[in-house]
Amino acid sequence: MEDQGQLAYSIDNFAAVCDLSDWTIRQAIRRGELVPKYPGKKKALILREEGERWLQSLPNEPRRL
Repeated sequence: MEDQGQLAYSIDNFAAVCDLSDWTIRQAIRRGELVPKYPGKKKALILREEGERWLQSLPNEPRRL
């Protein structure tokens, strides 16, 4: 992650920082691979540590079809 001062990211901001689509991030959340926090009724926040954990868990090689 670029900004060590920021503690949490919205889904859109996290996607932008990672150069991924918001769809990819939402799919990871739906699959239970990325776990957001919900400080309110709807808005999901991804804590910096959780985002880093998820990124480290991604494969080093592309999937073969």
